[in-house]
Amino acid sequence: MLLLDSEALSAIAHGPPGRRDRVRALVAEMRRRELPVATAAAVLAEVVRGRPADAGVFAGLRRERVQVCPIDTRTGVRAGQLLGSVGAGSELAVDAFVVAVADVVGGAVVATVDLADLELLAGVATGVTVVDINP
Repeated sequence: MLLLDSEALSAIAHGPPGRRDRVRALVAEMRRRELPVATAAAVLAEVVRGRPADAGVFAGLRRERVQVCPIDTRTGVRAGQLLGSVGAGSELAVDAFVVAVADVVGGAVVATVDLADLELLAGVATGVTVVDINP
């Protein structure tokens, strides 16, 4: 599974061309391997603002067939455990939700520009790899 964080999701909606192309290449590779592409529902809170630009986010979700994974009790608890394991607070909550989704499904690749925070959290998860979407 490929999981898109907020920067990756924004990139397919209205990001810089190099970053957008990098994310689309990752999505294409996942499709070629017949693997899912997803994001965590919590990521939407970082990219949707109730403005006309939101249409680009929703169009990107549809165009790239991105599943939106809910944050259920199991995922929420796992996110909290990840934060506790690295001594982080709620400032990394959305990143922790993304890594928790990856961990709960048995592993995934997380696409981001926020390598430091996501690698920190992925380091205490199982089977989670972080990739940079900067060109």
